[in-house]
Amino acid sequence: MVFLHPVFTLLFVFMAVSSYLELYVLKRKTPFFLIVLGVALIVLAGFRYFVGADYPIYRSLYTGFSLYVDYSEVFKKATFQPSKEQIEWIYVLLNKILFDFGMPFYMVTFIMVLMSVTLKFTTIYQNSPLPVLGAMMYFMPLFFFEDSGQIRQGMGVAVCVFSFRYIKERNLPMFILMMYIALGFHKTAVVFFPAYWIVKIPMNSKRILTVIIIAILLSPFEIFRIFGSLIESVGSQDVSDGYAGYVDDSQFGQSVDFGLSDIVKVFFIYILVKYDKEACKEVYYYEYMRNLAVFGLFLFYIFRGNRIFAIRLPGAYMFFMSVFVVPSVIYAVKFKVQKMLYSSFMLYLFLMYFNFSRGNGVGGNFTTDRYRNHLWLK
Repeated sequence: MVFLHPVFTLLFVFMAVSSYLELYVLKRKTPFFLIVLGVALIVLAGFRYFVGADYPIYRSLYTGFSLYVDYSEVFKKATFQPSKEQIEWIYVLLNKILFDFGMPFYMVTFIMVLMSVTLKFTTIYQNSPLPVLGAMMYFMPLFFFEDSGQIRQGMGVAVCVFSFRYIKERNLPMFILMMYIALGFHKTAVVFFPAYWIVKIPMNSKRILTVIIIAILLSPFEIFRIFGSLIESVGSQDVSDGYAGYVDDSQFGQSVDFGLSDIVKVFFIYILVKYDKEACKEVYYYEYMRNLAVFGLFLFYIFRGNRIFAIRLPGAYMFFMSVFVVPSVIYAVKFKVQKMLYSSFMLYLFLMYFNFSRGNGVGGNFTTDRYRNHLWLK
């Protein structure tokens, strides 16, 4: 049996205990738990050393950005002009500034994780009735894939999630600004742009089920192939080129294999349909979060024929599914159902812990014998 490094294992146990206390003992949310969790996650991901699938690539790019990219190229990228630089402009700018000031690479990971976790946890506390459970759903396994791995997308998702405050306020200029910033970290953020209008679509249990069934039925036809021309006409060249590059990619362009995530998504769909009325009644802005989650599932099944699209493009929407909708439903339902749902998702999280540990945990150097951190390197 493979375990994650003790720092991750203890943190996982702390989240489990804290979520129980929050739901059944304190019966209210408190910022203390999230502050402790946030600080721990920032330290563990921010100061990691050769940990995470993309760490070697980002570390090697750090010098490349600074030596071969001029600030004028960054400006061109920021203003959607033709540029030699292929990586998103805010991330390049951050790297270049830190390098020019003589900072070590771990300052890049630290600042990225500091911003990402802060934006995500702030939004979780403000909008989730059970923020610790939401943080736990984020931790296993999104934290390891995003903020300890694909840090550009992790930051892009964080800005998209934070933009929810402006969606609620119906503040379109600020939402557009957030989308511009998110695109400066990762081009997949463009998919979240319709969120501002999606939240206002009237939905109920029947419509939710209909939308998802339609997506499942359309999945084999790979209609995502027709999106390329649409993206090219309304998006930047950078976005359209990135999309086209993955449509038939030999490594990432294959369909998603059936696995544990499919079983979990069936459970997600069940609670969305079954407990929609209860959650809408008990949780503020649940309808908004639910609509985003439904659209995330729709995207997942539409893009199922292309693995990287199915995983990355619905990312910000599926964040709302697991981190906001699930805790909201658990909070809203009656006690007996609540115990059943809470126990089921805690079982899922524990199974995910062991499944992740023996797979991505080993590959990403998160296990006891592999994880290293700058703060305690000898």
